Amino acid sequence: MDVPTRTWVSAVALVLPALAVSTACGAPDPDHPAGEAHGLRCQQFESFSGRLLVGDSPSLPTVPDVVPTLPTVPDVVPVEPGAQPSPAPVLPTLDSIEIEPTAAADTIVFGLGGDGSMGWSARFVQMPLLHGTDEPVSISGACVLQIDLTGVDSNIDSLRREVPMRISPEGEASSVVEVLGYPSGSALVQSFVGTRSGTPTVTVEASVDRTAITVAISS
Repeated sequence: MDVPTRTWVSAVALVLPALAVSTACGAPDPDHPAGEAHGLRCQQFESFSGRLLVGDSPSLPTVPDVVPTLPTVPDVVPVEPGAQPSPAPVLPTLDSIEIEPTAAADTIVFGLGGDGSMGWSARFVQMPLLHGTDEPVSISGACVLQIDLTGVDSNIDSLRREVPMRISPEGEASSVVEVLGYPSGSALVQSFVGTRSGTPTVTVEASVDRTAITVAISS
């Protein structure tokens, strides 16, 4: 497992409480504009990235002690029209997205399955947009943390591009306002986290034992 890297663009400290709010998907909600809540503006520009080996690594062919004599290569036979292409490689999967509240922080857990290597990144954005489009993401919060999982497929039935999975914590003492999850597209799964404070503290961990990416957000 590669060690996560962290890029500091601002030396501003981070902090956070919370509120459970839900808004409609689509164009930004004027009552809850992205990146702003109760007059607070995001003052955080930190980013994180890394890789994680999920399950078992692909097995490599064994090398024999004695290299056998190679046979004569026959003429190349063209592929017949209508022949099926080789199947795409199987990727690790995103199996669940949950919020785990604790006394110290609220943790978003991205549960993973399958086998193979995947990449992840998390960064604060001023204008959250879906990958490959100029479609803005409507989400409540002073700061918006965008989380991208690359080289993965989504294995959650409720993840739909038209209506994303929207998770709000219970109670009003949470550091997270809401979490939005979108399905995979081109082996990329995007999620967005709205925070209550303009200076949240964020810790991202890639766990082999738990097979998950965890994002802890605290005041």
